[in-house]
Amino acid sequence: MSGTATAEPKAGRQLGYNQVLVRGRIEEYRRHGNTSYTRILCPAADEYSRPQTMEIRSKTRLGQKGDTITQLCVVGGYTRKAFRATDKETGETMMVTPVDQTVDALED
Repeated sequence: MSGTATAEPKAGRQLGYNQVLVRGRIEEYRRHGNTSYTRILCPAADEYSRPQTMEIRSKTRLGQKGDTITQLCVVGGYTRKAFRATDKETGETMMVTPVDQTVDALED
């Protein structure tokens, strides 16, 4: 049975810096230590585009598989170890530093 869960900003509250309101269907849930990871499938922009998938970290479970949720989150990220890469067209060698983005639920 699927349902709808909502965690929207309080009435009259503006989104803050680095905040995002995510809406989508829960595809998968897993727990690691004290952190919950919920994979969300967001609606596609139109019938010809691919839906976006994201993972929200939280302290508590955001819903059940199949639930449609609206969740206020904060966007973050971190850099990984830099590595050397060669441009295939120019042969130029450069340092590349990968960045991983995180999305964390804002929970009361």
